[in-house]
Amino acid sequence: MTVHALFFCLRPDPATALRLSGVSDEIAHRFGLRVRPSRAERLHVTLHHLGWYDDQNDEADTMAEVRRLAEDAADTLRHAPLRLDFDELLSFRRKPRNLPLVLSGGRCLDEVRVLRAALGECLRAAGLRTDPHFTPHLTLFYDNTPIEPGPFIVPGWDAADFHLIDSLQGQSRHVDLGRWALTAAPA
Repeated sequence: MTVHALFFCLRPDPATALRLSGVSDEIAHRFGLRVRPSRAERLHVTLHHLGWYDDQNDEADTMAEVRRLAEDAADTLRHAPLRLDFDELLSFRRKPRNLPLVLSGGRCLDEVRVLRAALGECLRAAGLRTDPHFTPHLTLFYDNTPIEPGPFIVPGWDAADFHLIDSLQGQSRHVDLGRWALTAAPA
């Protein structure tokens, strides 16, 4: 059985992903954290999580329906390209171990918040539920040592599109299910 996590996200281009992976290595060295192999191909900023599904029984059908509704909703979004940068480093402490170390930010991520809100309206209009809680972030890696929030400026990228991803849990693999260009003025 495979568990799938569906989500919309912003993904850096390959060169930016490699640069951000290098930042990840620098942070691990600076704070004495475990150094991990690069995960540049999986770096992203989640916009909306659409649920967890296994590939057995009725959940496979449910996942297919959610995917169809999500793709239809994404087709209706009209939004301009945007810039995202990061100005904070911190660990999320939702659990005691294997803490996500993330780049986040304040006003430098406001455009991401606006895009997320617009996509959320499209998803709700299509009959899908959305989570009102959102902290825009880019997960670099996981470690048991918590890092207190602090300023940490890292240039991001100019996002010209957003993606629908199927994350295959336990396989460290993301399957890109679709991509939508950000080419129009915000609706």
